[in-house]
Amino acid sequence: MTPEKICSVVALYRARFEKEGIPKQRMDPQKFFSSQQEMLAHAHYLTDTTEEYACDPELFAKANRHLASLQTLLWTAEWYTLADLMNHNRP
Repeated sequence: MTPEKICSVVALYRARFEKEGIPKQRMDPQKFFSSQQEMLAHAHYLTDTTEEYACDPELFAKANRHLASLQTLLWTAEWYTLADLMNHNRP
């Protein structure tokens, strides 16, 4: 994926988070998610860093890892199917 494509996919997710009223909240790395809301809040939190890293060639690989984490959370929270996520990633 290109940096522009990563940013467009993240924008799609951010719009839904905002529409659904999901806050941005970093998850405590020492704890487990206790609810779907916590998963989604952390996924929303990841949108900013994913976009930031996508714009930096030295951090582009990290942007891809963050996008993968974000999409895994969206799939686990049952917001999107794997087929949906794969379609989001297509050029």
